[in-house]
Parts: sequence; structure tokens; C-alpha cells
Amino acid sequence: MEQRIDSARRTRRAGRRWVVLLTALAVAVTPTFVQVAAPPPAQAATRLAAPLKNDTYVLSSYYGPRCMPVRGSSTYHLGQDFGAASGTDVRAVAAGKVTRAGAIRGFGQWVVIDHVVDGVKFSSLYAHLIDGDRRVKAGQKVKKGQHIGDVGSTGTSTSPHLHLEIWRGGYGSGKAVDPLRFLRKRGVDLTTRSIRNYPRSVPSSCTYYTAAKVSFRTGPGTGYSKIRTIQANLKLTAEPGAGSGEWRQVTRKGRTGWIHRDYVSPSYTSHGTRYVLPSSLNLRSGPSASNKVRVRLPHDARLTLLRDGYRNGVWQRVRYGSKNGWVSARHIALDRDGAQIVPDRTGKTFAWVDPKTLNMRKGRSASTDRVLKLRRDERVRQLGRVSNGWVKVRHDGRTGYVSAVYLRSRR
Repeated sequence: MEQRIDSARRTRRAGRRWVVLLTALAVAVTPTFVQVAAPPPAQAATRLAAPLKNDTYVLSSYYGPRCMPVRGSSTYHLGQDFGAASGTDVRAVAAGKVTRAGAIRGFGQWVVIDHVVDGVKFSSLYAHLIDGDRRVKAGQKVKKGQHIGDVGSTGTSTSPHLHLEIWRGGYGSGKAVDPLRFLRKRGVDLTTRSIRNYPRSVPSSCTYYTAAKVSFRTGPGTGYSKIRTIQANLKLTAEPGAGSGEWRQVTRKGRTGWIHRDYVSPSYTSHGTRYVLPSSLNLRSGPSASNKVRVRLPHDARLTLLRDGYRNGVWQRVRYGSKNGWVSARHIALDRDGAQIVPDRTGKTFAWVDPKTLNMRKGRSASTDRVLKLRRDERVRQLGRVSNGWVKVRHDGRTGYVSAVYLRSRR
């Protein structure tokens, strides 16, 4: 009897332990709901405005390193270019105060506005406008989206476009940032509003040409020593973005140095125009009749001078179509039907007789009376422009007309 009572007691105690265990397990797996105050929603960034209306522009030159698009331009683009029709409205990206408006070297006509948006100070710069201070004046407050200027092509520019820069911290004292990314973070995606977006790519190398005879220096300034002098229209290479201030780091025949940006051009620079006088003329690879003939030039062919002055006395470097070379200066002319006649230091214009003898006549015709007979290498002074192949000249106190084809610029 006592054994049965002890067994029942043990059973009841075990049952109570299982109840406690199951209760604890239930509490452990049951989620506890505690009321916690939710954080306030993040405040959205203030939406800015696009500088141009939708479908009025194309995105062309982007922020970052680049090759110089025109002579004297930058190698690191601090802004974004928008190709647009001349006169297109330009609008402020945010409310602010105009700090600059009017003319400026390089940019032509510009407007600069200081802003503070969501506690962030920045400046927006709008360049190449038609008239920078026509719509707004320095010191004026403007609203977001206000018409502040008109697209133009002033300053260093090849066609109408808006150049937009964004300076975090303020223009000049802060840092220029990518306008596309800056505006996209603030609700304005300019890539989806454009007519077209040109590919955003950076070339591996840039090709330039010297615009004139120039000093090639060891550093970015006239205080650095000169490596050598480089003639006009000779090929240079450079890395995109290679430069310091107004100086460009370039390479010529394996030697790297510095040239001022005003003398670096992405294309050949013309130093004048000349025309072929004879029925044909050889364009040679060098300044000598022994050099290889690159092409035979026809009579009256238009040539672009690539260099001032001469080599070996009578040779000039020229460009014809896509070919460069050398021609004898005796056989090219300033005018289509005249000789190459050049002024001396006094401003007077002289030429020299090319054939063994040349008749000076009273009029512009071989049928008119002869005034005198000129001999080879005698100098005449030009008294007028070439007309119908004849030019009025003076020699030894006598005045008359000679066929300009038989005159040359050098003795």
C-alpha cells in the first residue's frame, strides 16, 4: 500500500516538472511585443531644376580629363557641355545670389550664382552665353528655374552650347564636381531629358600641333629652361588631362616638355594661302628637289602655308588637301593670277624678276609699248594689286606693268 502511494507521488512530481518545462518553452518561442517609437522618416533632398528645358539639348563634352577640343582650351573639363540652339533659355538650377555676370576670358560671357540648399553651399556657373549681364546682374537674387541667360558661342567655343559647372563649397574656393551626378542626386537626371547623349569616353592619347614657332620647356612656365624651339605645325602627343594652369605637357619625338596652351592646337594652323603658278608643281617630302614627290599639284591649286619663312632659301612647307610637304616658293603666288610679293621691314612691297629678261609695259597687255627691259634678280616695287595677271611696279624711277607670273618673293 505504501509503495503505491510513493509511486503516485513520484508521478505527480514528474508531471508538475513537465508542465513547468513546457510552460518555459512556450514563453521562449512566443514573440514578445514591445512598443518602440519609430524613427522619423528621412527628409528628402530638395529637388533642383534643370538648366535647360527638356528635349532642347544634347550632352556632349563630359566632366573629367579630355583632349583639347580647340586651341587654348582646357585638358581637364570642369563642367558639362550641352549643345543647344543659339538663344535657348538658360535657367538657374536653384535659388541664390548672382556673384558674377558679364565678360570673362575663355568663357566669353558667363553667370555665376551662389546657393545654399539643405545646408550645402555650392556655386553654379553658366558659360558661353550670348550676353552674361543681360538677364541678371551681380548682386541680384534669383529663383530656382529663373531665366538667367541665353545659349551662345562666346569665348573659346566651336558652336552654340551651355557649359555648366558645379562648385561644392563655392566657385574658386571649393571643388568642381560632376554636374550630372550632383543634379541626379537632387532629382534631376539630365541624361533622360536630352535629345541625344554622346558616348562618355576618354581617349588613350591626344594628338596636337604647334600653332606657331614656340619654345619647348622643361616645366610649366617661362622661368623653366628651354629644351629647344619647335617650328609651327609639327605633331605633338599628350595624355588626356596633362597640364598645369595655362601650360600643356606634351611629347615631341620622344621628349616630354611643356608648351603654353595658346600654341597648342588639335588641328593645323594656317599661316596664309598660296596658289600654284605653273601648269604643275611637285609637292615633296622635304625642302629639296632630291626629296620624294608626294603628289603633283595642278595649276591654281590652293595651298595652306604651314610655316612662316623658308628652308634652304626657297622652300616653303604647305598643306594640300590631306597631304603636307614642301614646294619651291618661286612657283607659288599670293593671288590666283599673281606672284608671291611680300613687304619688307618698311612696309613697302617688293619682288624680284625671275626670268633672264622681262618687259615692263605701259599697260596690262603684251601689246602695249615697252617702258624698259628688266633683267633677272632686279628688284621692283609693287604699286598695286594683281589684276588679270598684271601688276603695276616701279623700278629705277620708271613705272609700268609686268606679268606677275614672272616675279618671285626672294632674290
